[in-house]
Amino acid sequence: MSDKEMKRLDDAGLGRVSGGTQEVRKQKIGYTVKRGDTLIKIAAMFDVSVLDLITWNDIRNPDLIYAGQTLVIYKS
Repeated sequence: MSDKEMKRLDDAGLGRVSGGTQEVRKQKIGYTVKRGDTLIKIAAMFDVSVLDLITWNDIRNPDLIYAGQTLVIYKS
């Protein structure tokens, strides 16, 4: 599956089960960044990876997030 197809699955709230081809529905959550938050803290809160947060939100500089910014998080 191409990166573009995977991005479409992520945008639709779908993800692939590791090691298989079955697709699983994921819940899309919006999280508003609070003062003092970091991507590491947010990732730990939702049990997702920092890389996932960066990818889902098209974050160009992972060291720069703002209070009031809304991040999309996909939870299974």
